[in-house]
Amino acid sequence: MDYSKFGWQEFEMLCARLLQASGYTLQRQGARSQDIGVDFTFTDSSGETWVAEVKHFTRPRTGTTVLRQAAVQLNSAKQLTGATNGLLIVSMLLPQNLKEDIEAREGITVWDSRHLNGLLANRPEVERDFLLLLDAQAVARRGLEQPAPLDPRAQELIGRLEELPPGKETFREFEDLCVEILNYAFFPQLGVPSVQSRSEDGLDIRDAVFPIAGDHAFWQEIKRICSTRFMVAEFKNYTQSVRQREVESIQQYLYSKAMRMFGVLCSRNQPSESALLARRRAWVEADKLILLLSDEELKDLVRAKSYGEKPTDVLDAQLGEFFLRLAP
Repeated sequence: MDYSKFGWQEFEMLCARLLQASGYTLQRQGARSQDIGVDFTFTDSSGETWVAEVKHFTRPRTGTTVLRQAAVQLNSAKQLTGATNGLLIVSMLLPQNLKEDIEAREGITVWDSRHLNGLLANRPEVERDFLLLLDAQAVARRGLEQPAPLDPRAQELIGRLEELPPGKETFREFEDLCVEILNYAFFPQLGVPSVQSRSEDGLDIRDAVFPIAGDHAFWQEIKRICSTRFMVAEFKNYTQSVRQREVESIQQYLYSKAMRMFGVLCSRNQPSESALLARRRAWVEADKLILLLSDEELKDLVRAKSYGEKPTDVLDAQLGEFFLRLAP
């Protein structure tokens, strides 16, 4: 079923029906839960309590930024309300590794369109009711403007990234493509980069050093908190997640006297736990701030720029999560 064709109210209603049909007991939503963005509270067959947040999207794919922010918020709501479990329901299909990463980091359960389709397959009466609703809505919306697709350049960049295999054989292509993506997303907020080479692991590794230009609020904040004039980008086309060693590699290139104290490490997968710990040490011990961008975040940057949104929100969301969880 194409959930993007629903309005948010209809999609929320569908989720409520599926929860009830799956044996959960919905409870009246208290004012406290409404104040913190919880859409449902319910109990399961064992008596455990749940809080759920529903995210409906009219586009077939949205940024992981929105999803991660929703997951962090739901985890906080779970703790605040004393619920045992949290459930994030999203209307689109998520990459399996992203879904598993969100569940592991936030300690919640995520249902995406694949899971919802499985529930509907076993509940034909619910599916029938909402297919009739979709047909009625299609008639009512006939002739109305549909959401704009990605622009051709954005489609090209995302397509090339998805088709490019990881590994040493294509490391140069990945570096070049990442520079193109960062230019597309941030120029003229970031100036034209200076590409510098250095030897590592027998490869001619390149860093791209972007001057921070203009008066954009996000980049002015980065300049202030990091005492930097540049953003350094490093690229790892590895088949596995980056680790402590790769974070320490970019950290060595960040240098206060050169006003290079902010970096982004671009790689193909979500970072390992050792990479996250190394990033924390870099900030706490050396005031070097590093963001870790996987393929999914890189595609988020492209989508945001194409849709007329703010690519800096992708970076800001990761910063917000990092500082929120930073402890002595």
